Amino acid sequence: MLPSTSGLPPISPRAYPTYADEVTRVLRDAILEGRLLPGRRLTEPELAQQLGVSRTPIREALRELEHEGLLQRVPGRGTIVAEISSQDVEEIYAVKSALESAAVRSACARISGAELAELERLLQRMKALAEAGDLLPYSRISREFHELLIRSSGNRWLEETYRTLDVRIQQLRIYALATPSRPRVSVAEHEAILAAVRQRDAAAAEGLIRDHVERAGALLSRTLRERGFPLPTAATLP
Repeated sequence: MLPSTSGLPPISPRAYPTYADEVTRVLRDAILEGRLLPGRRLTEPELAQQLGVSRTPIREALRELEHEGLLQRVPGRGTIVAEISSQDVEEIYAVKSALESAAVRSACARISGAELAELERLLQRMKALAEAGDLLPYSRISREFHELLIRSSGNRWLEETYRTLDVRIQQLRIYALATPSRPRVSVAEHEAILAAVRQRDAAAAEGLIRDHVERAGALLSRTLRERGFPLPTAATLP
């Protein structure tokens, strides 16, 4: 199950270059993991108190996250976690589908034995997490699976383009998985994709990954239209 919204952990000096870097990481993770939901207002004084740092690194982190598209400034509301519409979802997933379809077609011709073995390892981990209902770790491993397929294409321009979209994809993925039974269906879809890639069947792999991405996007878009935010992020698998 996904964690419920909770307080942010205090910042302590560690291996991060600056306090602002660590504040950025903490806030980014909280947004991507659904602990700071779209529409949530963030203020410098509150964050500084929670994280135990001055307002200067908070200000720098908020600017960076706004640049990444995870935060937005709204007149009369201040800085909020970026809200997402069903149209945003449809447009983001359309681009994701096109990029991953191109990547998997190329990967079928170029992927190495070591990369196939790593995809299989990730898939087995996803199966175990789906059975246990651990949606947040499942989301992370699913992301690794898709990122490896992208890298396996050998197309650095495609990879760079995907990376610019990846932050918003991460933010959406956790909600796409929060529908009962979706993780198990997702596992089966990943299994079919990997089988096609292993057989170097580019046409089949491309069709399967397109269907997988478009199905997830359609499900999330429909849920947003029906319920709006906040979506249920603590769904239990049946």
